[in-house]
Amino acid sequence: MSEVIRKSVALLTTIVPTEDKEEWSATEVSRQLDIPIQTVHRLLSSLAEYGFVFQNNETKKFRLGFTLMHLGFLIRDNLSIRNSALPTMEKLMKKTGESVYLTVPEGTEGVIVDCLNKNVLSKENEIGMRTPLCVGASNKAILSHLSADIKQQIIQKLIEQGEIRDVKNLENELKLIAKWKIANSFGEIFKGTVTIAAPIFSWEGRVVASISIVFSETNFKDHQSKYLMNEVKKAAGVISEELGWLKSS
Repeated sequence: MSEVIRKSVALLTTIVPTEDKEEWSATEVSRQLDIPIQTVHRLLSSLAEYGFVFQNNETKKFRLGFTLMHLGFLIRDNLSIRNSALPTMEKLMKKTGESVYLTVPEGTEGVIVDCLNKNVLSKENEIGMRTPLCVGASNKAILSHLSADIKQQIIQKLIEQGEIRDVKNLENELKLIAKWKIANSFGEIFKGTVTIAAPIFSWEGRVVASISIVFSETNFKDHQSKYLMNEVKKAAGVISEELGWLKSS
């Protein structure tokens, strides 16, 4: 059964639509994964039965089904962090005029679970996006506030994965972020952009997410940075309080 699940997951990730290709034939999938075409047909038929894939009656090719999107939105909408954060994200976007992002940690990565996009990037391509916790202000705001042992475990894994080149520099940066509870980065995740982020805490005082604003480097002005950092920090504090966090914790 585990082998069937592994092949099914591999199949689903293979037929993810791109700018150049929206549908895949069973033969193409078979070649891509080096799996017998009979097996591919059987898996596609089973997945289609539950709406995970859809077969175009005219082309006979397959694409991802809407069941996956439905499940994804259910997960996103049921995240208590997102529900608590959304009103504050909307206020932050109106106040700063910039795109606002909510990122949560999962393993060694940060995952964008929602964004209120103003004019910089495409929202559809960003929600669900994963990047290493050592990259970008939104991720470093989280990594810097994890407990010492968990932080070191994650850093070690990222070193092994080749994601960290200068450990000392990263650790010094994380210390400053932890001290000031604010992070900023230039083009680390999205090229040509500036990101300002702050950590969000749960009632236990544990970092559970970060809120960030992202805007074009051409719009960056030194005299506005202090104002923007204060607004992001205030927004993070409001969401943390919504989750039961006490400043003294």
